This record gives sequence, structure tokens and C-alpha cells, in this order.
Amino acid sequence: MSLVPFRCLPLLTLALLAGCGAEAPAPVAAPAPSPVAVAPAGVDWSRCQFPGLMLPVPGKVIVVDGGQSVPDAEPGRESIRRVEIVVPGKVALLLTAPDATVWLLRPSPETELVGVYASGDAPQRISGQRLGAHLLARSRATGDDCGRYWMAADAGATLEEASRQVFGRAHSAVYRLHGGLAVIGKAEEPPVR
Repeated sequence: MSLVPFRCLPLLTLALLAGCGAEAPAPVAAPAPSPVAVAPAGVDWSRCQFPGLMLPVPGKVIVVDGGQSVPDAEPGRESIRRVEIVVPGKVALLLTAPDATVWLLRPSPETELVGVYASGDAPQRISGQRLGAHLLARSRATGDDCGRYWMAADAGATLEEASRQVFGRAHSAVYRLHGGLAVIGKAEEPPVR
């Protein structure tokens, strides 16, 4: 009896199976492709939050609407928007404006800022004293999806959603600047809502 070389063994097995009426084994199916991760629709809120800030923040969350450009602002230059905070206790601010803005904040001695979030279509900056450790400035112009003018009709998310996602609670008031100034906490300057 002659020995069949080992490399012919698979062919011999197939021939014997074919002669016995058995079907050849089905070819092994290729593995299914891995699913492709799809980015969630809307804002990725995890990128919009303060590192190290426990939510919900204590105290009040107040929104300041920068509105349209400050009168007499030079085109292409930053507008200076001043915000005076005369609210005792802890306060978080969500500042929003459509154009490039420097937010100049002046908290009273009784005010403790626990977080300041400036967001706009154009670059935003936060300036002042006693601002606390948690400051974020975001801009859609730099490709940051967290940066937008939240009061715009086409903001893509609601102002309420932004307050809850960034600070962990709904805002308690919305103030609008008049002549480049908002005073928060004085009876003469009531909130818009």
C-alpha cells in the first residue's frame, strides 16, 4: 500500500465525501464588519462641563444675554460687556453673546462665583477679580460645539438644556444687557424672565 502525501489529504477527504453522497462542508463565512460608531445628534455635553465641578452647583444659576453688538463697537473688535453681581451667596453665570466679547465681571463682596461659562458664536473672554476657580469660555468660531449664542432661534439646543447640562440645574433668571451693562440683584434692574 502506498502512502499518500500529507498535502493531498484534504483533497482526498473531499473526493471521498463527494463519492459517498455527502455534501462538501460549507465555506466559512467572513466575520461581520465591526459596527461604526455614529456621533450622537446634538451637543456632546460632556465636553461642555467644568472639570472638577460637582453638579448641581450650589446657589443660583443666572443667565446674562449679551444681545446684539454694543453700540459704537468697532466692527471686528471685541465688545466689552460689563456685569455687576450684587447677589449674596453662591452664584453661577451663563454668559452668552453673538459677537466677540470680553465679559468684565464685578462681583460684590457678598457674592461667591462658583462657575462662569461664557459662550458665543465668536470668541469670548472672561475678566475681573474674585472670579473663582471654574471659568470656561467657548466659541463656535473655533469649532467648539459648546460655543454658541444660546438666545439665538437656531442655537440647536435650548437655554434651559444648556443651564441644566453645564450647571446641573435650571437657571433662576435671565438678564439682558442695556448699553453694555447688566446689574444682577438690584431692584432697579429686574431680570427679563
